[in-house]
Amino acid sequence: MKQVIFNVGGALASYTEFYDKTLIIDLGKSEDFHPVSDFLVPLYKKRGAPKNEDGKYSVDQLLISHPHNDHISGIKEFDKSFWADLITCPNDNEGMGDRDKVNWDLFDKNDNIKTLREMIKERKPPLRATHAQNEFIFFLPPVDVEESDDLSNESYCNNVSLAVFLIIKNHRVFFPGDLQKLGMEEIIQKHHYLKNKLLGGVDVLIAPHHGLRSSFSTKMFSEMKKKKTRCLNVVSEKSNTDDSREVDGRYSQKEYCDGKNNLGTSESPSYQVKTSRGHLLIDYNPNDQP
Repeated sequence: MKQVIFNVGGALASYTEFYDKTLIIDLGKSEDFHPVSDFLVPLYKKRGAPKNEDGKYSVDQLLISHPHNDHISGIKEFDKSFWADLITCPNDNEGMGDRDKVNWDLFDKNDNIKTLREMIKERKPPLRATHAQNEFIFFLPPVDVEESDDLSNESYCNNVSLAVFLIIKNHRVFFPGDLQKLGMEEIIQKHHYLKNKLLGGVDVLIAPHHGLRSSFSTKMFSEMKKKKTRCLNVVSEKSNTDDSREVDGRYSQKEYCDGKNNLGTSESPSYQVKTSRGHLLIDYNPNDQP
């Protein structure tokens, strides 16, 4: 039961093996690293994984939190080499309620979105988990975001992000996508089940919106057990010269994490790790701490 958070610059990509499932959350790439060609394909080749009749490897689920390019820039290479039994992302497929359908006109137009839309075309309504007992998905209805001046002005595209809560061998992992401050407050208010998940504790947090200061959510931490994470805050760093794009320093402070991990010492705990330091491999098999 392991998870990799990749170093893909100002993007996000992750791969998780838990129980008998393989789960990819977001598929960003950088100039130096592609999670498909540099990790997934070599891994599946090394394991001698079978291919389907189309010559593709299979994963259980590809989950795209939202179709911003920094979360889907690796989608074309994925589509060439892999088939996901379940694709989960905001969309407007038939069978979904009107409030749950995204407005594609509010997203940037690019070939990666076109590829993603082709991949999910004709799929069943996608807001489902591949492991119902250990994966939980929450989102704000896109129509509600679009009709709210506050939420849409903050960012329609970010605030329709899927927020994913995983429980991996008793470890609790939270992926809030690119939800921003108001979006996070709203999703916690609307989803009491998410509020209960946070109250039960978060071991590993993949910081919302790349850990940017403009998106730091005191509301999210206030709902957590002990008002902090237990093990680690992970920042998929998105550096920029603009002050509003800086990573928030609070993720690296003991007030927001207990630092129960093997990256530091009792005298000098580690509360945060940035993917700019390298890929992060988390082994969830130890019972006490990953």
